[in-house]
Amino acid sequence: MHRKQPITTLVYNELFPNPRPEDPASFSAHLSKSLVGEVRIETATFYGSLDTIEARYPGLNYFHPPHRKRLGRFPHHARLFRAFDDLGLTEHEIQGFCRWEGTLWARERYERDEGVKVHDTTGMEIGEWVDRRKRVKQGGSKGINVKTRIEVEIEEPADADMADREDEESDEDEVADSVGFALNERLRHAAALREQGVSVVMDPEWEQFLKEQERGEGGDMEIQPSATSTAPTVAFSSRPTVPSLGAATSS
Repeated sequence: MHRKQPITTLVYNELFPNPRPEDPASFSAHLSKSLVGEVRIETATFYGSLDTIEARYPGLNYFHPPHRKRLGRFPHHARLFRAFDDLGLTEHEIQGFCRWEGTLWARERYERDEGVKVHDTTGMEIGEWVDRRKRVKQGGSKGINVKTRIEVEIEEPADADMADREDEESDEDEVADSVGFALNERLRHAAALREQGVSVVMDPEWEQFLKEQERGEGGDMEIQPSATSTAPTVAFSSRPTVPSLGAATSS
């Protein structure tokens, strides 16, 4: 692309559309006042010292995005790159324009004059990146088996024995209640027969309870009159010693 005005004039007018008294009078003055100083700061920051040829001739390419990012941290270079983009400068135009200390043009001139090649050592120790994800996919996905040993200790509750004893006592109460109920039924039946004039022998279990009461061996007993007949009703306030239902004791 052929431009009517020199690139230097276009860039200067883009940077300073309305120059003030304190602004540089030309791009060369702006270069020596601001841009070269930022290049030296970036070079010293990047390499640490200027003892090597690579550090003295860093070969900064003002069209290369990584180099532009490094230099774009500085205010004057950031404005310069915006001017390049606004003017739509091509790579060839930028390379032909940027001919000062630290640029790619300075390195190439040194290599041509001295007959040596300046090698970039930045990142040489970093190996080529290998995408290992493909190897994993080709090898197939194998599951990872993890064995976990879990020990579980079950403790009996402290009141387990008490609960068992309460269950046993409840069972004994049920047996005693059932025996007392059967005895009451027999006593009522015998009393009804006596009212009809039938001679009935005393119930052997009732007789046994009476003997135990006389000896003080039985539990506390209360005789209550029945509401439906003249037969007594036996109520135990404590658990008596209940004889076997099959046992028969004659008076």
